[in-house]
Amino acid sequence: MSKNFLFLSIASLVVLSACSTEEKTSDCSNTLVPIEIDSGYDLSEPKPNEEVNFSTTITHEGLPVETANQVEFEIWEHGNKEYHHLIEAQKAEPGVYQLDWTFEEDGVYYIYYHITACNLHRMEKEMVIVGDVDVDAIISNPDTVNLEMGNKEHNNKKSDHSSH
Repeated sequence: MSKNFLFLSIASLVVLSACSTEEKTSDCSNTLVPIEIDSGYDLSEPKPNEEVNFSTTITHEGLPVETANQVEFEIWEHGNKEYHHLIEAQKAEPGVYQLDWTFEEDGVYYIYYHITACNLHRMEKEMVIVGDVDVDAIISNPDTVNLEMGNKEHNNKKSDHSSH
């Protein structure tokens, strides 16, 4: 009887361990712990008319967040209020959201990663230099777009286009 018990115990452990091979995700129960985001893009030197993949990884307590409430990428060109887009990112896998984007011209651009997950909101800003530009000359002028857009609702600027 003890051999049968040992066999059943081992068989049960094998079955249970096979069921737990899925990657664990955060249940977001501890709202005192902030969400972490790791954002960036795939090209070290983007060029005009070249597709860039922007992505952000969202974790909470070291685990991927299964589904975020909202993930939007806001893209604009330094000093050009006509070039401003707010786009919903696409979920690639638990905790990972992406956007493919094409910049048509050389310039200094910014991307704000707007993340709401686990009832918490985070934003990170990153400069993107596209093509051959004099960055110092461009950024020596204040980015009035950043100032203007920071004080407005973005609903009228939403876009669902994947490239521009």
